[in-house]
Amino acid sequence: MKVSSLLLGASLIANAALVACLVLGVSNPSPVISSRTAATGATGAAATAAAGSPTAETWTALHSEDLTVQRDRLIAEGFPPAMIRAILAAQIREGFAARRKAFDTARGEIPFWKTVAPDPQAQAAMRAIAKEEQKALTDLLGPDPENGSAATLQRQLPNLPADKIAQLAAIRDDYGQRRSDIYANQGPGGTASPADRDKLAALDKAMHAEIAATLTPQELEDYDLRTSNTANQLRYSLTAFDATEQEFRTLFQLQQAFNDRIGTQYGGPLSQDEMKARSDAQKQLNDDIKAAFGDARYAEYQRANDYNFRQTSQLVARLQLPPETTNEIYALQQDIQQRARTIQTNRALTQDDRTQQLAALVDEVRTKLTPGLGESGFEAYKQYGGSWLQNLQPRPLPAAGVRPAIPGGGP
Repeated sequence: MKVSSLLLGASLIANAALVACLVLGVSNPSPVISSRTAATGATGAAATAAAGSPTAETWTALHSEDLTVQRDRLIAEGFPPAMIRAILAAQIREGFAARRKAFDTARGEIPFWKTVAPDPQAQAAMRAIAKEEQKALTDLLGPDPENGSAATLQRQLPNLPADKIAQLAAIRDDYGQRRSDIYANQGPGGTASPADRDKLAALDKAMHAEIAATLTPQELEDYDLRTSNTANQLRYSLTAFDATEQEFRTLFQLQQAFNDRIGTQYGGPLSQDEMKARSDAQKQLNDDIKAAFGDARYAEYQRANDYNFRQTSQLVARLQLPPETTNEIYALQQDIQQRARTIQTNRALTQDDRTQQLAALVDEVRTKLTPGLGESGFEAYKQYGGSWLQNLQPRPLPAAGVRPAIPGGGP
């Protein structure tokens, strides 16, 4: 009998297992009820299952309120590990259902046009329940070998020994929970207070120190290059820049030095001193990258970090056009923008002349890009990479000697 047939005839718990079965692509596994089950007193259920007509007794033959016994029976019957985890996770979650429902009931019926401010105590209780559920499952089956934090780290750091992977996973999980507690206690709007930002920065520093104490210097370098926020942000910003490994390592070192200089930001406004420090550090970072890459390669790096260029690059890939199309479009953008600035700053033009000339530039862009992108592709470009076209709108120039008014400001 197929596993899917058994599960279709069982309870909600069995439905969860069916989902796991389908995800895993298991279409015709070995019979669920074997002679081992029959030998333990489930002969009737086994016979029914073998006949292809599953009943409640079929599941009863395997089910147990003792989850340890339940686990052992499923293992003995040859269920795949992922399916066993899905079944037991459903049973554990069901065991906490009453506690979760109590909080939902306490909230009462909320009119659809209203919202209720989050209750910090209820949120904390729900997080505690989720943590208990996860601990119960981990105690029963151990860490998830496919989706747990250790499994993720092992994929990122394939050469790191399993014992160190386990240590790193424990450290990251611990500090992850501490961060969650800080975020959960933030005020309305989820804005971190200065005190919270200091706590989060301190947690980052302490976690990295623990990880550094666990790894060798070379292992730590590999860890940072593959898992750190700096590396992840750098990879995203380089999606349109075909960096070599050495270029990535160079950029990482420079970016990490920049981050260490300005500190990690967790939201909230910057003071004037902080903004100046960030501006000075950014200029130094740009100078360092230029010195490392040279003028030509640095120009490519700057272009690749332009938001519109990245968006255009992604659109060109989706349209399956040659990669050099991105450079051609960007070159057109630079030319049109330069010409637009000349028009917008030309005081000899009337407002009508300025409007007509800027509109002509937009028409020129459409005429030059539509043959390659197609009509629908050009419309997509205006949203993904071509947002600069919105700036080709006429803006009235202030009269000579008159300062433009500052909204909300004084005279």
